[in-house]
Amino acid sequence: MGNFDVEWAAAPDAVRRCLALAYEALVAGGLAVGSVLADSVGMVRAEGRNQAYDDAPGGGPLRGTPLAHAEMNALAAARTEWDLSVLTLWSTQEPCSMCTAAAAFTGVGTVRYLAPDPWALASGNDGSSGVAGMERQPWLVAANVMFLRSVSAAARGSEEPATVARCRDVEPETVAVHDLLPPGLPAARSAEAWLESLWPAIGDAAAARRSRREG
Repeated sequence: MGNFDVEWAAAPDAVRRCLALAYEALVAGGLAVGSVLADSVGMVRAEGRNQAYDDAPGGGPLRGTPLAHAEMNALAAARTEWDLSVLTLWSTQEPCSMCTAAAAFTGVGTVRYLAPDPWALASGNDGSSGVAGMERQPWLVAANVMFLRSVSAAARGSEEPATVARCRDVEPETVAVHDLLPPGLPAARSAEAWLESLWPAIGDAAAARRSRREG
């Protein structure tokens, strides 16, 4: 895997922004999922992050509700007069059935995601959206490390969250990177800085995951 700066610069703007939004959700104490609507040349037209579990100021009208998934917030930032059929809805994780239905109902042209949803993996519901993932292994690992860290940081008590525990079996490489992190929320100033510090471990995990799935 290449140098982080090279890989980060080569990633589509939508990918970088989704990861940045997921990191914002993580440091806010919420669930680390980010989503954007991008046009045919890759320009981000609308964006959102999961706000179902955080009370950070400046959130949209869905903040603090069960509807406040990242994809729903991105769609809520779109305008009625836009032609969504020419846009792509990107997300760090595979959209749930609610968000998949909302994308279809509003006429979004394409849906893409970076990583399988760890909760869906843990509960046996992965792939239920019917949408094909990006399958770029380093970004897949990066997105799910953020997600698992947000789940762990929000947990109460000493018992490991069920999602993390189950992913030890189904996504062991990603959980291994998660286990390298210090407790609590990260203090890096941005997703880019945080991911750069983890890049060697993410690269090793991505290679091991690819080998496991191809073997």
